[in-house]
Amino acid sequence: MTAGVQSDSHRGWIIVAISFIALASTFGARSSVGMVLPSWRTELGWTGSESATGAVLVLVMMAIGSPVAGNFMDQYGARRIFSGGLVALALGIGGTAFATQPFHYYILFGLIGGIGWASVSIPLVTAAVSRYFTRMRGLAVGIAVSGASGGQLPVLSALGILIATVGWRDTYLILAAVMLALAALVALRFRPPEDESAGQAPGNKTGSLYERLGFLFVNRTFLLLLAAFFLCGFTTAGIIDVYFIPYAITCGYSLVEGSAAYGVHGIGNLVGVIFFSWLADHAHRPRLLAGMFFLRAASFGLLLLIAVDIRLMFVFAAVFGVLNFATFPVIANIVVTHIGIRILGLTLGLLFGGHSLGAAIGVASGGWIFDLTARYDWIWWMAIPLAALAGVFAILVHETRTPRTMARAAAA
Repeated sequence: MTAGVQSDSHRGWIIVAISFIALASTFGARSSVGMVLPSWRTELGWTGSESATGAVLVLVMMAIGSPVAGNFMDQYGARRIFSGGLVALALGIGGTAFATQPFHYYILFGLIGGIGWASVSIPLVTAAVSRYFTRMRGLAVGIAVSGASGGQLPVLSALGILIATVGWRDTYLILAAVMLALAALVALRFRPPEDESAGQAPGNKTGSLYERLGFLFVNRTFLLLLAAFFLCGFTTAGIIDVYFIPYAITCGYSLVEGSAAYGVHGIGNLVGVIFFSWLADHAHRPRLLAGMFFLRAASFGLLLLIAVDIRLMFVFAAVFGVLNFATFPVIANIVVTHIGIRILGLTLGLLFGGHSLGAAIGVASGGWIFDLTARYDWIWWMAIPLAALAGVFAILVHETRTPRTMARAAAA
């Protein structure tokens, strides 16, 4: 092993640790919307649609911003993108603490915060961490992105306690301070790989943006994954992340109980990310991905029954958690072998943009349905066929690996 590879590996594990903490904090902050929706309705008099609009704007900004941020990361590296995104989050979340009108929330949390969430996201962390490792790349990426899943458990638990004790406004000010501290940490410790330090940005030889986009949008695998990930966004970030806790409250459970169940969902995410990252090196990946989507569709049937017994709520949270974030490492695994790593930031950014667009439609649909019916049940009924359709798109992807190449990949 050369000195440069050793240095990159050492830097890489620091990046993994920082990325884990950053994703845990940023995803926890975005999930806080579900916790404060009841307060906004009672304290500020906002309707379900008004409360949902800010979350929709976040997802729209992520849909637009993720490909842009991914392209810049391919060209210039991760430190500027991540630190700038965290500052935007501090401004957006901190400003929301003073919101009194819906348009304050739209501008601060939705637009300014949305820039931050687009810049500090799972695909960009995946692209950033991947550049530091040749061996153990899958393990490193899995640990880093698990911050968005299992790492949320202590964050969400703390947010639930803070909201219940000091209120949502002070909680958001505390979150803003955390984002500023993380921005400073990234600026000080997010050192680039050796080739980027020498001025060799990873995207210099990948062609113009027009050429890269042209290549991707005629690529069958990319288009199928984009369609599947769009529907994935609707059924996860679009409805579960925003409406699971409010739905649990309408079923008779407290905010703390709903938050605890969502924390179990985060543990399931952690288990699923690690397990399916490993399984993707050994299994037929399109079939594996399709099976995950089909099981997700079935799990919504269980969600419709949680009012019967609190244990069903926790069982659903665990099962759905295992199947939630775990789709991303399988998709990223397919992207690496079908498209390659040199435009990984742009590719994953575009896929995540489609995911965010689907999520935005899910949030808007959920708010509209709740205003119309005062119930969340119809949202889950709508999610069942959409999750199954994502499985259909996934299974149409061609597997390019033979059993022998799978074995070599697992050994590497």
